[in-house]
Amino acid sequence: MKCFFESEEFEKAVEKIDRLYEKVDSMEEAEIAFLKEKKPFQGVAVVKEETYTVYKAGKKLVEFEDPEKATSMAYALAGEKLLSGNWVRRMVSGLLQAMIVLMEIEDENGWSHSQRVARLAERVGKKLGLSEEKLSLLREYAMLHDVGKIGIEQLMLYTPTRIRIFEQYPQDHTIMGSVFLASLEVLWDVVPIVRHHHENWDGTGYPDGLKGEEIPLEARIISVCDYYDVLTNFVSSEWEGRTKTHEEALEIIKKEAGKKFDPKVVEAFLEIFSDEAVE
Repeated sequence: MKCFFESEEFEKAVEKIDRLYEKVDSMEEAEIAFLKEKKPFQGVAVVKEETYTVYKAGKKLVEFEDPEKATSMAYALAGEKLLSGNWVRRMVSGLLQAMIVLMEIEDENGWSHSQRVARLAERVGKKLGLSEEKLSLLREYAMLHDVGKIGIEQLMLYTPTRIRIFEQYPQDHTIMGSVFLASLEVLWDVVPIVRHHHENWDGTGYPDGLKGEEIPLEARIISVCDYYDVLTNFVSSEWEGRTKTHEEALEIIKKEAGKKFDPKVVEAFLEIFSDEAVE
């Protein structure tokens, strides 16, 4: 369904409405006639002018700076469902992403862990030939991959002893995240990615011990990007209590191909970043 009109095009539509008004006695009848003429939005349109202006049956109603707000108003006036599935999904996902960014520590450039992983994953996905639609979903999945840590943070806040338990069972955030998202119908497709982004190619990962292509491709991509970001941005006793350099991280990831990571994903990652620094 078409949403935006250029001004000149809309003027023609208004002229059509004016002619219809000559034949009917009320605005409602005019809208019905307008609909029968197969014009969009049942006589409601959003016109892109200096702002986004909502018209109904040729009459100017309200202006918005934000095109999405104008579109939502137009859908509501046209009798469409304002809270459509996609709209709710964007709202819920956006809220969760904002919470995750606030929870995570930013780097010197202001990027959080999940934002950095999302940027890396998008480039790897593009290298692997994913469509624009799948790349868009991959970015969203990467932003939400650690959503379970929101719950972990709350447990740590109110139950300090939980910190020790979490250190012993790091898979908690994948399970908690997948259970949490399973309660949100609009984000059900994110559940397997959140649950399985710590599975290993050879089946030694968690929480379910999946291996090979049993692991969703998006989770395999995020796994490599997540590991790179952790290596280069977080201090851990696992790697001598310091962050790894770009070159060191690439070498570690290369050695894990076929074990921890999907070899094809590693190959794509190395092809992109072997000759350039990750920004």
